[in-house]
Amino acid sequence: MSGLEEFENYQTKFEKASILRRIGAFLIDFFIYYLTGVILGFFFDTQDDGVFSYNLEGFPALVSLGIFFFLWPISEGIWGQTLGKRFLDIKVVTKTYEPIDIGKAFIRFFVGFVDCILVVGIIVAAANKENQRIGDLAAGTFVVKSKYND
Repeated sequence: MSGLEEFENYQTKFEKASILRRIGAFLIDFFIYYLTGVILGFFFDTQDDGVFSYNLEGFPALVSLGIFFFLWPISEGIWGQTLGKRFLDIKVVTKTYEPIDIGKAFIRFFVGFVDCILVVGIIVAAANKENQRIGDLAAGTFVVKSKYND
């Protein structure tokens, strides 16, 4: 097998993750973050706003912020997956199908706020043949099914 054939076979074994799977992973991650906030709020909330509502200040708010960054850009930068992506068997890779680094993960994360405005990210991903949202385009990344990443 020539080098070119080997490269083509390598690329074809990566299947892009569907938009619905990506949305599902985000919802799982968001639920995990929300649940950790509720638990922190249970112990540190100074206001009685109800069981599933919380207000964190000072150190507990800093812990919540740390969890927020760990759940999204840091875990993607280290493992290429958040907990939601891991659960749904998808992974973030570069355009050359290599693992992403922490820098690309933070680019995806911060540009992701633009993606969330009026669900622009879903519209862009649906219109894009590679299912890339704006954060992926900015960072040069794709989300693929991880079962192919042997």
